[in-house]
Amino acid sequence: MNRLDLQRDPSEVQGGDLTHLPHGLITLDLGLCTNRLGPPPAAIAALHDFLDDHAHRLMPPPYETPRPPYRADRRYLQAFADRLDVDEQDMLAGRGVTEFLVILARLLRLSNVAVITPEYTETMRRFSYADFHGPADGVKDTVDMRLQRLRLAMRTYNYVVLSNPSNPLGHYIPRVQLLQACLDNPHSVLIVDEEYIAFQGTTALSLAGADVTNLVVLQSTGKTYGMTGTRAGMLWTRHTRLRQAVQDELPSWPLSLLDIILATAALQDSTWLPGVLTQINADGRRLQDLLTASFGAAAVSPADIHYRYVHLSDPYPALDHLHAHGISARLFTRTPRGSVPGLRLAAPSTEAEFKQLATALEAL
Repeated sequence: MNRLDLQRDPSEVQGGDLTHLPHGLITLDLGLCTNRLGPPPAAIAALHDFLDDHAHRLMPPPYETPRPPYRADRRYLQAFADRLDVDEQDMLAGRGVTEFLVILARLLRLSNVAVITPEYTETMRRFSYADFHGPADGVKDTVDMRLQRLRLAMRTYNYVVLSNPSNPLGHYIPRVQLLQACLDNPHSVLIVDEEYIAFQGTTALSLAGADVTNLVVLQSTGKTYGMTGTRAGMLWTRHTRLRQAVQDELPSWPLSLLDIILATAALQDSTWLPGVLTQINADGRRLQDLLTASFGAAAVSPADIHYRYVHLSDPYPALDHLHAHGISARLFTRTPRGSVPGLRLAAPSTEAEFKQLATALEAL
C-alpha cells in the first residue's frame, strides 16, 4: 500500500496494512489499541470446555431457558455488574460499544447533540450531524481543556458525547469532575464511552452506578481482555426512557453464545487483569520515553494508558518510515472533521518488539 492509498481513506486503512512489505520482514502492529497480553487463559479454557462438552447448545438460539427474561446474555451482564458493583437491571448487552453508538446516533438524530473531539472515528462518523467541540487549530489538547469544553457543551446541548479515557489522545477526566458536570446540568445527558477505562488502573473509577439519571456509560470486554474479535459490550444508564428506546432497537439475541462464553469467563477471572495491568502500564511509560526522545515532549500527549499520541502536522513521513521497519501505527489526518493530525501507537509487549521500535525510531 502506498501513500496515495492512505490518503484516499485513512479512517479505513488505520495505518495497519503491512501486506506490501518484503516477505520475511517481521511486522509489528501497534495500530490497534487492544490488550496485547490477552485473551485471558481462563476465557480460552472456558471456550474449549464448552465446545468439548456443550457444542450441541449452538443449535438453538442462545437461551439458557425458554423464558426470555433468562436469556444467556444475562450471565454476561451479571458478570459485568459484579465487576462494576452496579445493578444489572440498569444495563443492556450489545455487540461491543460500537453497536450502542450506532443505535444512539440514530435515536438522537433530531436532537441537539455535541461531540467533544478529538474522538473515536466511528463516533464522529455516526454523529456526523452533531456539533463538534475541539481545541483551537494548532493547539495541543489537555485534560483541563477537554473538561472545559464538556462543561460548556452541557450547558446548551441536550446530549453530549465523550470518550473517557479519550480515544485517540488518552486523556482521562476524573470521575468526580464528570459527575459534577452531570449534577450541574440535569437537562443534558452525558454519553460516556469508557472502552479504555480499565487501562487507567485502580485510580480510575467508572461512572456506572452514579446516582444520576442524565448519564449513559458504555463499556466492552474486547479491548480490555484482548479479544476484540468477540463483540460483547454493555450500556448502563438510569435514564429509563432512553434505555428502553435503545433496548427496542436491539435484536432478540444481542450476543452470540460463543461471545458470552468467552466474555463472561474473562470478567469472572478476578486475578488476570490486575496482574497484566502492571506490565501494561510499565510498557506505556516506556513507550512514552521512546517517543519523547524521537519527537520531543511537545509532540507527545502525556497519558497514563497503554497507547500514546504523537502530534504531527504531516504524519505521513513518520508513518512511511515505521512501515519500512515493519511497524504500523494508527494514522490520523485533518480529515474527517474533528480529527487532529498525528499517529497513535500502542505499547509493545515484549523486549523484541521494543527493540524493533527503538531501532526504527533511532533511524527516524
